[in-house]
Amino acid sequence: MKKLLSLILFVSLLIVASTAYAFSGVISDRYYLPPDTAHRGDLAVSATKIIIDGVVDGDVYAFGENVQVNGRITGDLLTFAAVTLVTGEIDGDIRSMTDTLLLNGKVAGSVTNLSHTLVLDRNGSIGKNLLTLATSVDLNGKIAREANGRMENVRITGSIGEGISMLYSRTIHIDGPAVIGGDLVYTSPQRAVISQGATLKGEERFSPAPVEEPDEGFSYFPILLGLSSLLSTLLLWLAIRFLFPAGLTRVYRQLDQRKGSTFVWGACLVLGMPFLSLLLLITVIGIPVSLALLLTFLILSWSAKVFVGSWIGIRVAERFSWKVSPLLAELLGVVALQCLLIIPLVGWLFALPVWIAFFGALVGSVAQANKTFLA
Repeated sequence: MKKLLSLILFVSLLIVASTAYAFSGVISDRYYLPPDTAHRGDLAVSATKIIIDGVVDGDVYAFGENVQVNGRITGDLLTFAAVTLVTGEIDGDIRSMTDTLLLNGKVAGSVTNLSHTLVLDRNGSIGKNLLTLATSVDLNGKIAREANGRMENVRITGSIGEGISMLYSRTIHIDGPAVIGGDLVYTSPQRAVISQGATLKGEERFSPAPVEEPDEGFSYFPILLGLSSLLSTLLLWLAIRFLFPAGLTRVYRQLDQRKGSTFVWGACLVLGMPFLSLLLLITVIGIPVSLALLLTFLILSWSAKVFVGSWIGIRVAERFSWKVSPLLAELLGVVALQCLLIIPLVGWLFALPVWIAFFGALVGSVAQANKTFLA
């Protein structure tokens, strides 16, 4: 896993280095930003242990076993780690996938996380919302707006400014001096235990849920499988973005200018290549060619979502005049398309037109390149 994350970081650095904003990346066993030290621009770090005692004027992407933020980050903190500890200040949001998330500092924005354990210490605060998917949650600090998500077991002793509007939990304990500033809306096999000394300013709306058997309990496997698929797609996008930027541009041009012929050629290839491979299997000499065609078809089909997703992201951003960088627009397009493709049973309905569009654009790009070369 460490090598995979390091590769992601490395390719990311090479891509983003060509953009207009400052971006730095570090791959090492240990990373330390000392106090009274400021890093200007976004920072990506892949290390076993990451400690930030200084100031990062930008976003931080942290991949490691142990991530500690004791200083200040003026942007967002994104972590993929075993343990994430925040005792400093985050001016933006936290988006984290970590086994344990400990918040003992100040987060000006929202916190979104997937973890086993989440602890908001009494000295910790979240300036906006908390959305989490976790097994064990202790909310002892302050949340300015709402706290929602799926928390298997949750204990609240702090304050939630605007209440809870959508929460599922097996057990909910609200102990004094907790203050829920709005409604308490939740689904659970049992009612929440609200102790004396706790304050609920709104209404309690309880929706009973059936008691789940142990072997039918909630499983994180489908979610982790989907995240793994998304991660592999993002890695592929980063590699293509760095290795074949001109190829992306040519595909964009074909999809923009020759939609009709692109889809005709694409449909012919999508239907014809598998059929041709089967025909070649009839002869002994044709078997290696058939296997090569099938392998090429599978690789190109897997890559199609990156090319088409990037094009969709760019065009949607232009259509709605979103003020985002082209790199971010491509990323959003790839992520959105990948989410559609992994929908059970109906994902192939989205995959087929993606394949047709990509193969057609690929044929047009090759033809155009040959004309230019021969000229």
